[in-house]
Formats: sequence, C-alpha cells, structure tokens
Amino acid sequence: MKTFFDRLLIFTLFSAGLILAVLAILFAISLGLSLLLDQKDAILQAIPDDPGNKDRIFVALVGIGSSLLTALLGVGVAIWTYVRSSAAALRAGRKQHTITILFQTRVSKDFQATNAARKAAFPVDQDITLDAWQAARHATAETAGSAARATELQNGADALQQLLNYYEFLAVGIAQGDLDEDLLRASIRGIMCNLVDDSRHMIAALRQNNPQTLEHLVDLYGRWRRDGAINHNNAATERPIPVR
Repeated sequence: MKTFFDRLLIFTLFSAGLILAVLAILFAISLGLSLLLDQKDAILQAIPDDPGNKDRIFVALVGIGSSLLTALLGVGVAIWTYVRSSAAALRAGRKQHTITILFQTRVSKDFQATNAARKAAFPVDQDITLDAWQAARHATAETAGSAARATELQNGADALQQLLNYYEFLAVGIAQGDLDEDLLRASIRGIMCNLVDDSRHMIAALRQNNPQTLEHLVDLYGRWRRDGAINHNNAATERPIPVR
C-alpha cells in the first residue's frame, strides 16, 4: 500500500509533467499568435473579396486553426483545474491525517500515563542532563532510596525517551509532507518546546555521540522556539539546544 508521501511524490511528478505540457502548449500558442499578429495586415490583404476555391481552402484552414486553438485552451483550463483540485485534496487529506493523530494522542491513556511517568521522575521546568537520565534508567533501591522510587525513576527515564521519540516521529512526518505543520504548531508547539527545553542538555550530549539523534526534532524546535520566552514561573524557556 502506498504511503501518503508516495502518493504525494507521484502526484508531484504527474503535475510537473502536466504543467510542462501546458507551458509548451502555451508557448506554441503565443508564438503562433505573435506570428499571426505580425502578419495580420498581409493576411487580410491576401483574402480577396470574391474568394475562389483556393481561397476557400485557406479560410477553412484558418477556421480549423481557430477551433484547434480553442480546444487547446480548453484542455489547458481543464488541466489547471485538475491540478488545483488535486492539490486541494492532498492538503485536506494531510490535515485530516494530522487531526486523527492528534485526537488519538489526546485520548490515549498510554500517552497520558507516559507523560505522568516522565513528570514523576523529571518534573517540568527542570533541566535534564544525560547523566541524570542514565542514572534514572539504571536506578536501584540503594541509589534511589527505595525500590518504589527506583521503579519510578526507571519508568520515567523510559517515558522521557518515548516522548522525545514521539515528537521526533511528528517532526519526520512534517519533513516528509505527511503531516500539516501549521496545524501541529497551533496544537502542540508549547508542549513540545517545553519538553525539548527541559531536555536540551541531554539531547545535546546524545547528539555529540550521534549527530543524527533526534535531528528532525532539533530542526523543528529551532523553527518553533521563541527567543525570550518565559514559563509560568517567569523563568526563561525555549532556550537553544547547546552545541558541543
């Protein structure tokens, strides 16, 4: 089954071919009209008041040419209308796909539990370092103070990774044209940017080892973040991801 991106690629190539064909037709038409206009007076003088058989053939050819020109213009308009309609359908499909993903995420108990687990281990508006995340992943009753807290930290570390991977997935969908960026920006910009801001030191350390780690999310965060943003505690947020 073709993905949305595959269909978009096929449509783009097909549309490009149609556009090139229309441009070629329009160029030929404009060239022909230009030549006809240049020779308009000569053509009119060449048409006698009392046409003979040869003259009638010439007039018939002119009529055929006019009909052909009208037909070509009709084809051009039809192709233009089709391209516009198909593009609108693709945009509508992309938005519907985006809305479906957002709705499923909002009502997902698993997503809500993942978000709660992350907050239990790493409270919102607190910087998360790679060392802190790794310590949580490998927490024990001795290091955490209790077996229950160790489990909470381990679950929180996994939850944080899942959330970052989820927003990376959305960023990939935007980059490939499967998801509507404007709709996502209006819906999750603040939530995503706050998460990345809290995790920026951890992300920077991970990317130092592998620059491709969360690369689409980092790029999206760079476009969405706002300089000088502050959170509800009047503290700086949406800060740049450090470069190491």
